[in-house]
Amino acid sequence: MTNLFSYVLPKYKIDKPIRLIELFAGVGSQAMALRNLGVGFEHHFVCEIDKYCIKSYNAIFGTNFETTDIKKVSAAELKITEREILLHYDLFLSMSGLIISWTR
Repeated sequence: MTNLFSYVLPKYKIDKPIRLIELFAGVGSQAMALRNLGVGFEHHFVCEIDKYCIKSYNAIFGTNFETTDIKKVSAAELKITEREILLHYDLFLSMSGLIISWTR
């Protein structure tokens, strides 16, 4: 499919699974979006204080995350050794609390 943006913007392809970190995750709308788009990702870290939301999140995705208070999360808990922050023209994910990272 050709459109105006295909001439202006460079092509971008994610060739490794995204390690998804969802802060203020709710029921996982960011993970749902990636899943529905067919993007390969792994649930790396989820932060949600509401016990009903995290219970729904776990039921939807088959995970086993516990409730977490964002005020008590340290950078070390995220276990990111190498990080890139990418603000690309055709990849702009500014959803609440979404962080994507991958290692080379």
